[in-house]
Amino acid sequence: MSRVEISFLEPFSPENTTILMVDYSSGFVNSFRSHNVNEHITATVALAKTALGFRSGLVVNLGAGQNPYPQLVQALGGYPIIYRGGEYNALDSPKVLEAVKKTGRKRLAIAGISTDGCVLQTVLGALRLGYEVALVEDATAGLTREAHDICVRRMMQAGVVPVSWLALATEFQMNWERKETAQAYFGLIAEASPGLTMSIQAEHAAAAKS
Repeated sequence: MSRVEISFLEPFSPENTTILMVDYSSGFVNSFRSHNVNEHITATVALAKTALGFRSGLVVNLGAGQNPYPQLVQALGGYPIIYRGGEYNALDSPKVLEAVKKTGRKRLAIAGISTDGCVLQTVLGALRLGYEVALVEDATAGLTREAHDICVRRMMQAGVVPVSWLALATEFQMNWERKETAQAYFGLIAEASPGLTMSIQAEHAAAAKS
């Protein structure tokens, strides 16, 4: 078994993971076709709130002159956004790289726009720097589904682990009885997936009666 395979058996946690959000620019929303826009924005907001709720590392950055999703700005609640230059690999920006290093985490969960542009280049750049990388796929979108899938396959072949925002949040939580983060975790689910919340409540009620 390779070093990468062994390493990725270790759970992603708030203590070892920085969520790196790249180029969530309102100007790109009408150009991608790989995902439903509403579902993509819901996943993006949930990912940001995962970082804030669990107190993982978080670095949000956009290219110069870009305007962030207003829903993301609201979710961040004043958390700083870094504006870099024209680098396709966000980690080529000294400001972004410094912010990532300051979090002290060895793992990056990367998401953004677009899969076939800055996300791909940032992921490959992170791997070259020695980071272990997950791609938050439902909070990432490309120009077409085909283009998105091609780039995801390339990243996976390079050793990237694909996750969803909920899979990452669940791995952060690990135990639904972990009280210090349970409120943040179940609050995220209630906001982003009310149907799942109903199912969880029904299961908990049934367990309490048994």
